[in-house]
Amino acid sequence: MATTRKPAIAGERARLLQSGLPSFIGAPWIACDTETIRSHGATVAILGVPFDQATVYRSGSSHGPKGLRAASEQFLPYLGEYDIDLFEEYHLVDCGDVPVVPGNAARSRAVINEYVGRVLDAGALPICVGGDHSIPIAIMDAVSERFPGKLGYLHFDAHLDTQPDVNGEKFTNWSGVSRAAERDNVDGKNVAVVGIRGALNPPEQFQFARDHGIAVFTMRQIEARGIEAVVRDALDRVTDETQGFYVTWDTDVIDCSAMPGTDGPEPGGLTSREVLRAAELVGARRPLGMDIVELTPAYDHPSFISCRLACYLIFNVLGGMATGGEPARV
Repeated sequence: MATTRKPAIAGERARLLQSGLPSFIGAPWIACDTETIRSHGATVAILGVPFDQATVYRSGSSHGPKGLRAASEQFLPYLGEYDIDLFEEYHLVDCGDVPVVPGNAARSRAVINEYVGRVLDAGALPICVGGDHSIPIAIMDAVSERFPGKLGYLHFDAHLDTQPDVNGEKFTNWSGVSRAAERDNVDGKNVAVVGIRGALNPPEQFQFARDHGIAVFTMRQIEARGIEAVVRDALDRVTDETQGFYVTWDTDVIDCSAMPGTDGPEPGGLTSREVLRAAELVGARRPLGMDIVELTPAYDHPSFISCRLACYLIFNVLGGMATGGEPARV
């Protein structure tokens, strides 16, 4: 039976693509409050995390949430390939940004934990937009508190991020996988890293991965086996006897030709088509939480292709959640 949908650009839902408050695809702006999210019936919430004070390379990803929202102005909530309307399917909302504390990483982690927890307590999927790649450490605090059973951790990145510490500092964008694997409810065999390549992965990080039984899928393996086979293997690993899994997308997993606006651009990465197919497959397994990090609009001129691709990554995860990983229309 055909579905009759409200017109996306007419009637009560009408909006000019360049007008109004710059929320994600024009989603309702609401307070990041558990009861408010529940009252909207939202099952997915966008949450900006503008924190980039733990980066070991170039900064600027604190502007990622604004860049994503600005790029999303040209898109509609209806995804034709999946035949879903994100507002109807998920009652999608935009909860604004976490009020991080400049110059204070500990307080920032605490407030990130609190705000993500509010979304989770409402029964919604938090899609967090960063921000540097240290933010999953704080987000996983909130996820682990609410899902105390065994969890998996899926990490898309050009870099391992298994640095035990950086000159004694454990809260950096080089240490997210280390902190995840050390959690009481995360076993290294349920951790997978996808997209590794390049000259910024020191030997101690490979050693940490070996010592903790973490699966490392390199770009060479992806080239040899294909993106679907590798991502399915990684998903099998993070969902093996777990309560659920968390997924983090470092934008530099994508080749710098398609993702110049990132903290650590690297050649030889995933194509835009490969990462979008990976997103569908991840969505089909329905993660407990998700982030997109190190989106850096200052390096994304002139056409903002990085921010647009980040929007599509979210679209494809949500499309995969609704359709089991296969588009409704071919």
